[in-house]
Amino acid sequence: MEKGNTSLLVAIGPAAAKVAQKYLQSIPIVFSMVNSPKSLNLAADNLCGVSMDVSIAEFFKTLNDINPEIRRVHSFYSTDEGALQAGEGNYNDLKYHLLYSAEKLDKPEAFASSLEKVKETTNAFYMVSDPLYNKERFEILSNFCKKNGIILMTSFPTLVKLGATFAISPDYSKIGVLTGQMVNRILAGSSSCSKEGVILPKESSLYINEAYAKESGVTLPQTIRDRARLTRLFSAGVNLMNDGKLKSARIVFEAILKKDPENKSAKSYLDLILQKLTRSKTDSLMASADRYFANRNYTAAASEYRKITKINPNITIAEKKYKEAILGLSEQQRARANSYDRQGLPFVAIKTYQQSLATLATNNRASSELAALRARERRKIPVYLQNGINEYDKRNYETAIPVFENILLVDSSNKQAQEYLRLSKKKQEAIQRLKAKLKRDF
Repeated sequence: MEKGNTSLLVAIGPAAAKVAQKYLQSIPIVFSMVNSPKSLNLAADNLCGVSMDVSIAEFFKTLNDINPEIRRVHSFYSTDEGALQAGEGNYNDLKYHLLYSAEKLDKPEAFASSLEKVKETTNAFYMVSDPLYNKERFEILSNFCKKNGIILMTSFPTLVKLGATFAISPDYSKIGVLTGQMVNRILAGSSSCSKEGVILPKESSLYINEAYAKESGVTLPQTIRDRARLTRLFSAGVNLMNDGKLKSARIVFEAILKKDPENKSAKSYLDLILQKLTRSKTDSLMASADRYFANRNYTAAASEYRKITKINPNITIAEKKYKEAILGLSEQQRARANSYDRQGLPFVAIKTYQQSLATLATNNRASSELAALRARERRKIPVYLQNGINEYDKRNYETAIPVFENILLVDSSNKQAQEYLRLSKKKQEAIQRLKAKLKRDF
């Protein structure tokens, strides 16, 4: 295999990872679905992957949530891998006001009797991933915990159904995604196993067996039942998505996020569903927007890009292009204003500069050119003002009003222009009312 064309190998499970590591020294090996990755030779530069370990701290925290009076937790293991998983509890127990002990069983046949020895000093039992727990011994453990009111914790959801209080497991679909992303980075040459190392799952799922808990005399608080319900909803959403029922799956993940806004896995799936549901529409809008943009019709382009972001906010390229279209439109308006200024139409230019800044307030070129134009025109205000007053005195209010409005375009704080504009409009309205009355009377 080392001499072939293989550029990377994905190993599913610890056994496959160990075999691959034995025979491959130069080809990158990406492992997945592995408990206790430290059982592998992580010092090798060609090995990296995604762990499926959930920190025992999460189990301890859940214990506190179920019953803060719980103090003693026990665990059995029989292998080095089991020791690694069980040993983590020794560094986390006191933080959660617990006393934890992990015991190695060299003789599996002594399993039942070993349980009896710890019966009086155990409130909860942590079942590690270890060959010690075959079908027979799991049934012994399950019955023992139920009979003695001991909370049984496992990382395997299927065992909860068979008889355990709760399980905390990683999001397996997320592990697959993380593994694929790591593989893509390595194959693309942007990363390597020596850089990647081991990725730990950031999200987990809680599974409970309410009937088993009740038979054990354990009361599960509403907060725990709500967490488990979200896990069931999540699984239902994934199944609906995989069955192609995207609209139903969307409703499920939106419901999860309403209850748990920080649920990154649910958000990730919702994003994927939105992409699938809206792909045809957003692709059409994107093509249309790109054509408008290429033809410098920035108004239409911005409108189409904005439609895309409203349909699916996660299409970041649409948001980026929307901002580019807005900049293009603002620059178009600025250039038009500059042209009006050169044509001797300063007030039209000022209005167009204002449009440019209304489109994009951060257009510094438009802001600077507008300031320069106003500075030039401000020197002419006395002449403009006198012209306006002359028209006012002649009762030519329709002529006077635009003059005062233009002055205020240049200097909005000019008190004389403000007052004459107010009076001009007031007297113009009075004349119009008088004319209307005379028209009605005659």
